[in-house]
Amino acid sequence: MARDFMITNSNSIRLGQKKKTISKGFVIGPNAIKFITLAIVAVLAVVYLSQSTAGASRSIKIRDLDAKKGDLLLEKERLEAEQTRLKALKEIDSGIEKQPMEPVSSVNHPASDKNLAKLN
Repeated sequence: MARDFMITNSNSIRLGQKKKTISKGFVIGPNAIKFITLAIVAVLAVVYLSQSTAGASRSIKIRDLDAKKGDLLLEKERLEAEQTRLKALKEIDSGIEKQPMEPVSSVNHPASDKNLAKLN
């Protein structure tokens, strides 16, 4: 009993004519195995290199962030010292009693004495 539908490589669909069917087997020769092996090794090498590069870039970023952290800590200490200095200056300024200026009407002018000019 023949098949009702047959997948063929030929363009002929007439009854009674020999047709070539597509083979169901899959054959790999020695050269194809070498090529596939090299392709797999190349893919694994690319994956390894990308992972090692990503790890190196992460370590560079971490090192940069640690350097920034150290710089910011030094800046924080400097600013705390500056804050303490400014607080001390403010306390000194508030502790000193400032003498108010005298009104203009109560200023005593020296007498116009000719002897004063001789002394200087």
